[in-house]
Amino acid sequence: MAEYSYNTVPTPNEHKDNRFRCRVLGPSRAILRAGGRPLNVDVRETSGTGFTLGMPRRVAKKLREGKQYELSFDDRRMEVIAEQFLEPVDGEHRLEVTTHFEYEPKERWAFRLPFTRGRRIATHDSSTNKTIAYGGFVLVLFCTMALPGIGEDLGTAPRIHKAIKIVGKNLAEVVHEIRN
Repeated sequence: MAEYSYNTVPTPNEHKDNRFRCRVLGPSRAILRAGGRPLNVDVRETSGTGFTLGMPRRVAKKLREGKQYELSFDDRRMEVIAEQFLEPVDGEHRLEVTTHFEYEPKERWAFRLPFTRGRRIATHDSSTNKTIAYGGFVLVLFCTMALPGIGEDLGTAPRIHKAIKIVGKNLAEVVHEIRN
């Protein structure tokens, strides 16, 4: 049985159907992708076949019954079909969706050192890998501009060497002050 980060409580069946519904307690934020645009919704109820989503009116106007959407909720990504809109509760529009297909988590390479074996981990997309790649690119560019041959032709090597000496000197003074 899968472990989820939300708790459920049985809900009286007001919809006159044969589905057992549970109200979601705790974090219920989800992202519904409609036409490539992410829309913030709240999962209000779960059932064996789908979910009941709560959303503001401006989001509800962008959705249509019978259409397929992508729902990201509780580290799961699934394709859902919008079944029907329910009566609004406290000004919040409700939409019943059924799960059509659940995607497998995307596999990504873990961070690894060169010449070592990396292990595969199952994660969803995150910006951490992009940040590390960008930082690595900037570091390589900085080191290239500091090289004696290329950096001197561009005129950047003396400036970078001078900046590194100043930072090193200031850092040494700070360490010396802390130790005393």
